[in-house]
Amino acid sequence: MSFKVIKSSFLSTVQDYGRLTHGEHGMSQSGVMDEHAYAWANHLLNNHFNDAVIEITFGGIVLEAQTDTFIAVTGANLDFKINNKTAQMWHGLQIYKGDVLSWANPKNGVRAYLAVKGGFATEVLFDSKSVNLREHIGAKLIKGDVLPYKDFNEVTYHFISPKYIPNYNQDITLRILPTYQFNDFSINQRDLFFNQNYTITNANDRTGCRLSGAPIAIKKERMISEGISYGCVEIATDGLPIILLKDAPSIGGYPKIGTVFSLDLAKLAQRQPNTKLRFELMSIHEAQKERRKFNDFFEISF
Repeated sequence: MSFKVIKSSFLSTVQDYGRLTHGEHGMSQSGVMDEHAYAWANHLLNNHFNDAVIEITFGGIVLEAQTDTFIAVTGANLDFKINNKTAQMWHGLQIYKGDVLSWANPKNGVRAYLAVKGGFATEVLFDSKSVNLREHIGAKLIKGDVLPYKDFNEVTYHFISPKYIPNYNQDITLRILPTYQFNDFSINQRDLFFNQNYTITNANDRTGCRLSGAPIAIKKERMISEGISYGCVEIATDGLPIILLKDAPSIGGYPKIGTVFSLDLAKLAQRQPNTKLRFELMSIHEAQKERRKFNDFFEISF
C-alpha cells in the first residue's frame, strides 16, 4: 500500500505536527507550515490529528497510487488533478490502483497538503515523521520514492463548511503577543511597527519570512543569543522584521518585539511574495480561548 513518486518537484516533504519536545537539544520544531489546512486534511478522513501528510510547495509533483485508498487534498490550489482531470479539494476522495495524482502551478497559495487514510507510514526520527532539510533530518521527495500507507476498505468522510476554506489572495493581519522585550522598544518604534503595511519578500521559506517596509531605528548593539520560539518576530539590524517559522533555529540574537499567534502563522504560510501584511496586538486571554477552541474541535492533545 503506497504511492510512488513519478515526478519530483521543487519541494515536497513528509510532515506531521512537528518535533515538539527537542528544542532543548537545539532542534527546530519542524512540522507542517499551514496548521489549518493540515488539520482539516486529516479531519476529513477521520485521521488522528498527528498523522503524517505530504506538504507540496508550489506544485510539480506527480504520484501514482499502488493500491486503492482514500485521500483528501487541502491548502493551496496547485491545479490538483487525478488522471489529468481537475479533482475536488477540501473533500474526501476515493482513488484506485494506477490513478495518477498531479499538482501543477499555483493558482493561489503556496502549499498544498495530501492526506491519506491512516497517514503516511514513513520513518519516525526524534519522535516525528517531519522532514527538516536544514538539519539533515529526512529528505525531500524525489522520483522513485515509495510512500507507504495502511490499507483501508472503507472510510466515513467529514465535510467542511465553505466559510472555513481560506482565501489565500487577501492581504493579511497577523496578531502578535508581546514578548518580554516589547517595552524595550520606544513608543515611536512600536507606532511605526504597528501602523504600516509591510511586504513579504522573496526571502521566505520554512525557516523564516523577511519583510520589507519602513525600518525601525534601533541600536546596532550585539545581543547574546537566547532561546527563540516558532512565530517570534525579530527586528534585524536593518530595522526590519523577520518572522521565524517551523525550521528556524532554536536560538537567535536579535531583539524580539512579539510572537505571532500560532493559528495566524497558517495564513502567512500561504502568502506569496509581494503580499501586504500588518501587525496588531492580541491578548493572551483571546489567544488561549481561540487556541483551545481549535484544539478541541480537531482533538489535538500532546
